[in-house]
Amino acid sequence: MRQRGFTLVEVLVAVLILAIALSAVISAMARQADNARHIKEKTIALIVAHNRLAELQLEPTWPKVGRSDGRVEMSGFEWQWETVVKETEDDKLRRIDIEILSPADEDSSIEQVSGFMAEQ
Repeated sequence: MRQRGFTLVEVLVAVLILAIALSAVISAMARQADNARHIKEKTIALIVAHNRLAELQLEPTWPKVGRSDGRVEMSGFEWQWETVVKETEDDKLRRIDIEILSPADEDSSIEQVSGFMAEQ
């Protein structure tokens, strides 16, 4: 009576195919985790920028033309912001550009927000 089963070569080929498939799945999961981290970082940076813009709008004085920078703590990280207030063609309107730098690499900008503020 002849026994049926897989040969050693067939088992090795099946294991090789399984290893290739699993490495592709693990690679895709790592990329997805990195993308989720990046999206979370950009979302928090956007919130920081909008908060800074709201702070400027709530100040009792109209913002002066020029540059300013500072740091703020949010979501366990310290974020650095840079604000540039510019004049516009309308004397009663100012442009405000806010740039948020990455907490991991402070030389790279992660988010930028622009807004306008009218003198009251």
